[in-house]
Amino acid sequence: MSNLKLVKIGLYARVSSEKQAQEKTIESQIETIIDYANSIGEKIDPDLHFIDDGVSGAYLERPGLDRLRDKAFSDEVTKVHVLSPDRLSRKSAHQMLLIEEMKRLGVEFSFVNRQIGDTPEDQMLLQIQGVVAEYEREKILERSRRGKLYAAKRGKVNVLGGAPYGYYYKKATETQDATYTIYPEEAKIVKEAYALYCTKNYSIGEIAKYFTKQAYTTRTGKTFWERSVIWGMLRNPAYKGTAAFRKTKRVRSNKKTKLAIESKNPFVKEFTSSRDRPKDEWIYIPVPAIIDENIFEMAQLRLKENIKFSPRNNKKYEYLLSGLLRCKTCGYAIYGKPASSSTYKRLYYCCMGQDGYRWPSGRVCAGHAVRTEALDGLVWDSVKTLLLNPETVIEEYQRRLKTCKTDYEAVISEKNQDIARYRRERDRLIDLFQSGIVEKTEIEGKLKAVRSKIEQLSEEISYLTKQGAESKKFLTVISKLDDFTNHLSKNLDTLTFGEKRNIVKFLVEEVEVDTINEEINVKHIIPLEPQKCQLCSGTPLTSVVKRHARQT
Repeated sequence: MSNLKLVKIGLYARVSSEKQAQEKTIESQIETIIDYANSIGEKIDPDLHFIDDGVSGAYLERPGLDRLRDKAFSDEVTKVHVLSPDRLSRKSAHQMLLIEEMKRLGVEFSFVNRQIGDTPEDQMLLQIQGVVAEYEREKILERSRRGKLYAAKRGKVNVLGGAPYGYYYKKATETQDATYTIYPEEAKIVKEAYALYCTKNYSIGEIAKYFTKQAYTTRTGKTFWERSVIWGMLRNPAYKGTAAFRKTKRVRSNKKTKLAIESKNPFVKEFTSSRDRPKDEWIYIPVPAIIDENIFEMAQLRLKENIKFSPRNNKKYEYLLSGLLRCKTCGYAIYGKPASSSTYKRLYYCCMGQDGYRWPSGRVCAGHAVRTEALDGLVWDSVKTLLLNPETVIEEYQRRLKTCKTDYEAVISEKNQDIARYRRERDRLIDLFQSGIVEKTEIEGKLKAVRSKIEQLSEEISYLTKQGAESKKFLTVISKLDDFTNHLSKNLDTLTFGEKRNIVKFLVEEVEVDTINEEINVKHIIPLEPQKCQLCSGTPLTSVVKRHARQT
């Protein structure tokens, strides 16, 4: 009895831009593919249509393509028709990766415009087409960039795409360019925002709260106003009649975001950060003005003053633990603020989750505020204990050293010898295949096992190297701890606030506050080189301080 595999045929289609998607050019792709399939006697399953409408072919992270790969992995599709290789991807490397991946899963790609076989000539043609497609994409991007610059310098609104709050974007027609048109209901709210900020001295937060209370609707139809929306509104030069093009530029991220790490193609998220361009590089485009230019400039001056006197530059009150506190209950940062309603000025540390005005449905943290002097005193006592009684730290590091008795260098040397042996074995297998003594199928399994073993040993060596470095750090700390404590423990009771603040920043990594259970968790850092102070590296050490942290 023969075991026949059921043929399940699908199609993949893609267009890059939203304009192409709106013009339904993808419909013509689908129709062409279906007609071709019918002409060769094949029927495409309607449930196996994989479509990416308005998605760039420069990246592998696409909804339709991801669904196709998932279906192929679960053996739900055996053949896929595509109009041409550049619809599959605009990069030759990505084309080859997808074709090889599908071939391993038993899925065949069929290109309607040009059938490509397994001969070297056909494979070379496929690669050439991929390179040409990649070149065309870069050429299109460069032409688009230069075209937008040229249009912006001529004062064309088209390059701006959308319109900010207070305007609506009127699309270009065959006889007229795109324009900004004032939307009266929204323009009234914009004027009110500038009036409250410039003449009534409302803060940005107060304006956001006022608009939320008045139930004004945002561009998305919501009635809750974020402070960032008001901040952006007060900075946008379009409201004075000159919209700006090229205000920002995309730059490489300093570190990968969680979204990038979890993505199947992390390189897509590589240029997710943006930076403001210098204002002399902005290109201004005339649009209808909503506010007077003098009022706009007045708002810019006040924004600059707000930066100067913002809480991060607070000089009026002294908060020893500013920037180091975090709420254990909700995870939000804790900041210092005065109790202005009190007859006597009292300072408190308050969690952002306790501020009801920040959240649409009210406060999100069940904790309570803590008197500043109480929390500062507890943490400072913890720091003093660390400096005056280093025996506790020495005991902790000795305990860690007892668990690290491995002779790392000997083990690493032994594993390096194993790697060298497996590499020689790999080379012998390759030589046997190249000389024609054995077939590829005979050595594939052995090669895979050898490579896997080499990779595993390399990872083990990396781990052991890291552990050995940590062990040496512990020894360094033990040898220098007395010098370190003597260096910082002198005259602790006569230090100024600034000196105390520097020591706390030097020795405390984070203070986790649990106001419900009246507990704080101080995470200390022990520096390895005390003479370098703020620039030295450190090894984290956690100490728990359980005291009554609330004071009325």
